[in-house]
Amino acid sequence: MEKLNLYTDKVQVISLKKFIIYLLIALVPFISMMFYSYIWNQWEVSKIAVEYPKILNVIEFFDLKNTPKLIKSEMNNFNSKIFEISNEINKYRNYFNDVLRSKYFLQILFNELDETFKKYRTNFFVENIEITSKSFFVKFYEFSRNQYMDLENLRKKLSAVYKDFKIELVSTKNLYKDFKVYEYVLEGSL
Repeated sequence: MEKLNLYTDKVQVISLKKFIIYLLIALVPFISMMFYSYIWNQWEVSKIAVEYPKILNVIEFFDLKNTPKLIKSEMNNFNSKIFEISNEINKYRNYFNDVLRSKYFLQILFNELDETFKKYRTNFFVENIEITSKSFFVKFYEFSRNQYMDLENLRKKLSAVYKDFKIELVSTKNLYKDFKVYEYVLEGSL
């Protein structure tokens, strides 16, 4: 005779072997997603390592979860240092330009005095040089028989660089016979 199960409310029981197989089938997508995210993190870190090797030299431990955050923070640190360095370079460049502009008129003036001395054998005496943060003032004398100082050449060279620049012959005095003293004033704004 055959065994028939006529009992309709019987609870079906899964064997342990089938349960483990079903569980593994259910966990396969989850495990594959974890594996893919792990591999993807490694790809991203290796790509960043190729692009920014110095940043990875700073990081002392290699935790895949925190590595992108650490790399971003190190990149921000490097960017802030670059910004600070560029600001310092700009400050030094501006300071250097200000120093050059504040001393340039002396260089041009002394070159002109030297050229005039070599050309005409005339003597000069600088009485006063005043330099402030905004302006400059020079008072000097020429000792000669004639006026040899080329004021137009000085005016042309220095008026291109300085605001409110002027140079003028203030007075002429006779010292001895035809030997004269010419008093000049040179001033302008930086």
